[in-house]
Amino acid sequence: MPESPAVETLIDKVRQRLIKDDLPAAFEMLLAALDADADDERIQSVRAAVIARNSAYNHLQRQQDQGVVTPDEVKADHAKIVVALTNILDDLPDILHPPPPSVPVPDRPRLEKILGYNNLLEIAWLERGLTVAKSVCRILFKSGVPQGTGFLIGENLLITNHHVIATPDQAGTMLAEFNYQTDVHGVLLPSARYAFDPAIFLTNPQLDYTLVGLAAPTAPTLPLSTWGTLRLNPSADPLPDEHVVIVQHPGGAPKQIALTANQVVQAWEHRLFYTTDTMPGSSGSPVFNQNWEVIALHHAGGDQQTNAQGDRRYVNEGILISRIKKHLGNQWPGD
Repeated sequence: MPESPAVETLIDKVRQRLIKDDLPAAFEMLLAALDADADDERIQSVRAAVIARNSAYNHLQRQQDQGVVTPDEVKADHAKIVVALTNILDDLPDILHPPPPSVPVPDRPRLEKILGYNNLLEIAWLERGLTVAKSVCRILFKSGVPQGTGFLIGENLLITNHHVIATPDQAGTMLAEFNYQTDVHGVLLPSARYAFDPAIFLTNPQLDYTLVGLAAPTAPTLPLSTWGTLRLNPSADPLPDEHVVIVQHPGGAPKQIALTANQVVQAWEHRLFYTTDTMPGSSGSPVFNQNWEVIALHHAGGDQQTNAQGDRRYVNEGILISRIKKHLGNQWPGD
């Protein structure tokens, strides 16, 4: 942690970076000053706010490069990020070197405040999550034995892991079950099962993905369009400390979601490592960013190799959607 005079120097340097519109350098300086291993909750909270703004900035740059946002939208969002960093700088001296309390009574106007960036989410974010979760299904053998998880990326196109469905013949012995979940009272809801159509079948064992068709149902089974489709984003590889969300059928159980303790550890080659809880049966689940876009396909957990030197770490692992898109080439099913 920098000494008090060094904090003032740091603030001046970061402000100069903001004036020169060099946000990457500003983020780098702030993250270097905010100790990742510090025990202080305020430091960790502010560090998380800086990471969130860094992620928002990178996402904005990607959108700008892809031409999916207007110049006015870029300008407005850019200004919000700068304001958030400026607020962090205002609070930084007190956070890194808090003064001793002068009186035993807390300063009530400061009991509650936003640290740097407002990380609160609109309640509609949860509603959006419930909507996208409809596209996630349980994959099971026709005998009833569960095998894994999958999700719709087209009205009749599903993606899961290669190790869940390895061949067209195996797909013919399996079903996709949607709405296998409980209501608020813990009672199972009516589910719908669909046969696979192995006429559409693309797979790769190295990237551990399988794209497979689903057969159109007959009445009274609901049409596949009932469950919607998920948006794949191959241009949003997450950064370390970003948060991801996984909707899954762990152990073949009714649908569940992991919302907490879900930070990204790192990305390496085609792999994404994160701390989100999963279980056998979660293979083939969508890994969402906070915009409910699928950025990875969950496929493994445990003692994973995390670099070319052979270092290992106990984390869960997904395959980056960006690498799957690259491998599929002109067979890519997304936008």
